Amino acid sequence: MKDYDLEEELAAAMLDRSRQEPPGSYDVDDLIGSVRRRRRRLRTGAAAAVVILALGAGFVSQTDHDRASLPAQASTASSTDTPPSPASTKPSSPTASAPASPAGPARTTAALFLSALRYQNPATRSEVDPAEVAALFADKSTYQRIWGTDSHGVTCGALVDGVLVSGEVLLYQGTERLDRTPSLSFDRATGKVTDLTCVTTPGDTKGDDPTVSGFYGGLVAAAKSGDSTAMAKLGKQFVTETLRSEQGPTAGICSFTSPPFWLADDPSSATLTHGWTVNLGGPHTFPIEIDENAKIAGSCGG
Repeated sequence: MKDYDLEEELAAAMLDRSRQEPPGSYDVDDLIGSVRRRRRRLRTGAAAAVVILALGAGFVSQTDHDRASLPAQASTASSTDTPPSPASTKPSSPTASAPASPAGPARTTAALFLSALRYQNPATRSEVDPAEVAALFADKSTYQRIWGTDSHGVTCGALVDGVLVSGEVLLYQGTERLDRTPSLSFDRATGKVTDLTCVTTPGDTKGDDPTVSGFYGGLVAAAKSGDSTAMAKLGKQFVTETLRSEQGPTAGICSFTSPPFWLADDPSSATLTHGWTVNLGGPHTFPIEIDENAKIAGSCGG
């Protein structure tokens, strides 16, 4: 069969079918309106989807922000909405209100002998609180046995005006060290005094510091005798020239011109220097530093 024969037959078939089923009629306005309505539905649906996505993203972002900014334990629920957990109704742990650690032996020793020095000096006796002193002992009977009625039991029966706490306790009258040394025992749990015994010590004990006892013991003795020239002499003997030029006539004593007694404790040491913490009867202590020449090179923070 030739190509033109096929084309003729197809044309004839198409003509015959068009005669049997005439094409339907279309309303152009209805067709355009239908297309527009469909477009509006599509646009509305798309806009709604965008809004839903935006709201969802904002909620997730806000939730993450709240989790990051609010502490884990914070809660805005009222007691009627959420009952308290069993743990919140338990009493607080005993360790939460535990008292502070007890004072160590060194601190107790300094407090005890400072109280004894104050009590044995008539000018400062009123500053001693018997209840505070009794609290340094393990019990009332120990306090009464050692302190007694005049604190002499603490200082081995002697009146003293100087104490050097250097591992062992050394007692002084003026610049002279006594040959009786108190030895303390402490309760390990509380740090309080349980016993005190007195032993005899040689005059050349290693704990002595001639600079401290010579300078401060000399000042106490001068204050008792009324010697107004002693301070300048003692300063030249025991204080460096540099410190005297910086601090003037009260170098090494922090303005305590007439100390009733002295106590030095808390020793420290370096390669060529060593130091102490000194109390001259006032409410505060001050540090001193002694150089390699056995002279006070620093005091009162200077």
